[in-house]
Amino acid sequence: MAVMFEGFPRTLQRSALRPGRWFVAAEGPRPLLCLATDVVDGGEPLAVVFTLPDVEQIEVVPVPVAVLVEPFATVEDDVVFSPGQSEGLPMLVAPQRRAFRPGALLRLSSGDLGIGLVTKVSEAMVAVSLTSGMASEGFDLVFDRWSLSLRRGGNQTRIGHHKPRHLYAERRRY
Repeated sequence: MAVMFEGFPRTLQRSALRPGRWFVAAEGPRPLLCLATDVVDGGEPLAVVFTLPDVEQIEVVPVPVAVLVEPFATVEDDVVFSPGQSEGLPMLVAPQRRAFRPGALLRLSSGDLGIGLVTKVSEAMVAVSLTSGMASEGFDLVFDRWSLSLRRGGNQTRIGHHKPRHLYAERRRY
């Protein structure tokens, strides 16, 4: 009988959270997928937290690392972001220069994939690299709609999709 090992989560201490580290925190019985960043708001380092407030709908929230409940665990899966429309076929969008909304997926000028955040204390718009966790200055493309999956080996599991709240309101009107 073959035994396969692809890795399993290790427990992390708060001191091990460096920018760019993906980890899982707990909020009651449900896990929160998080990314440690170098962004500081009100003197506290922030983590980008991907929550599921509704079925398959992802919300992106900047949260001070000090507020997150330990223990933390490493993420052993590949985190896969798919830009474009979350339901149905992908949507091709022409590149344009515009501001981004909180939670928007960004192609940064460095070539990295990033996420847009609004800090709570200073209310500043920040683009954070999903690779390094560092704040970034420039971006080329903005994707308001995207989906998130976890991939391990050949299996990929879709966690949910992100679509700004105003787009849900427009859909309900028709």
